[in-house]
Amino acid sequence: MDKTVLILTICGWSSIVMGMTFFLIPEWYAELEGANTDNIAWLRSLGAALVAVNGIGALLAAKDPVAERNLYDVVMLASVLETVALGWSTITWEFSATKEIFIIGPLILAALVSFALIILRPKIIKE
Repeated sequence: MDKTVLILTICGWSSIVMGMTFFLIPEWYAELEGANTDNIAWLRSLGAALVAVNGIGALLAAKDPVAERNLYDVVMLASVLETVALGWSTITWEFSATKEIFIIGPLILAALVSFALIILRPKIIKE
């Protein structure tokens, strides 16, 4: 399996798992991380975006990353922006979470995937 396809597959499936967790059972995740459940609408919305763009988008782009370069770029941009936002929120600790590993762990994974998506971005083939 080509490295680009591999990173898109990892991005896709990890985004679907996290996204469905956030979308379907955000209260459970909030309790797991030791956060309050007063305002978890943002978590459900993020879950929907993770499933659609980073999940399904990445898996579709993995079928042919060169031919699907525009879709690849959308997945990459979403991943980078989400990683920057999570990093920013982590630096300023905008969370009610008390178990930092459930914030830091996903941030590290997101940063690795975003970096790999940038490095492995398909090149334009000129005819």
